[in-house]
Amino acid sequence: MPDRFGPRGTVAIIIPLQNANMQPEYASMQPDGINNQIYRFDISAHDDASAAILGAVPGCLLCWPDMIIAGVSLEMHAWSHQQQADFRAAFAIQAQGTPFALATDATETALRTLGARRIGILAPMSAVNSESAQAYYEAAGFEVPRSASLEIKKSEDIIKVTVEQIQSGFAQIDQDGIDTLLHVGGALGIVGMIEELEARFAKPVVSVNAAAYWYALRKLGINDPIPGFGQLLMEPSVMD
Repeated sequence: MPDRFGPRGTVAIIIPLQNANMQPEYASMQPDGINNQIYRFDISAHDDASAAILGAVPGCLLCWPDMIIAGVSLEMHAWSHQQQADFRAAFAIQAQGTPFALATDATETALRTLGARRIGILAPMSAVNSESAQAYYEAAGFEVPRSASLEIKKSEDIIKVTVEQIQSGFAQIDQDGIDTLLHVGGALGIVGMIEELEARFAKPVVSVNAAAYWYALRKLGINDPIPGFGQLLMEPSVMD
């Protein structure tokens, strides 16, 4: 509920225990009057992350949030739209009526809001992750002629990825008439780079953490433009 630290609302953000960049990224985008509260879960079992997320929801209700964000790109692990629908329904039960935003829903909605049709996808870890995401977005109706990964072998090393590696990764997917670049995998922190990347590649960049926060705020009725983070966060409304 709104309080003196967040008179416009409290947002509970569920992120992995093992992630070091998501908390400061969400803080950097935080508009005046919003109280971010971080809740963490263990993502050691990557293929069972959905169950771990659901287990974290009851705890985050104890801060009486007005909105819950689950900030994980589940589509990086052989994920279907039916699985996403089932997960959304299970999350709604756990949330007990509290509005929520799921990262996978947020990135798909962000792409539609920006008018994306032909996208390139970048993931931080294995080619399996980027190919799984490619299959998910193709099933959603997007053309995905190119996907790539940075081939980071250990989760703890993602935080060490350099700006040059990130730029090189986006250059790999900027091909074949692609109109929008998508980054999945919230452990790779790039929200502070989005404007620079958009200028370099002359097209919108959708990054999962920025998309999840934008989607949550808009669903909460917070329509402020948030400058400094690319085209998406300047969009006042959601196009589902």
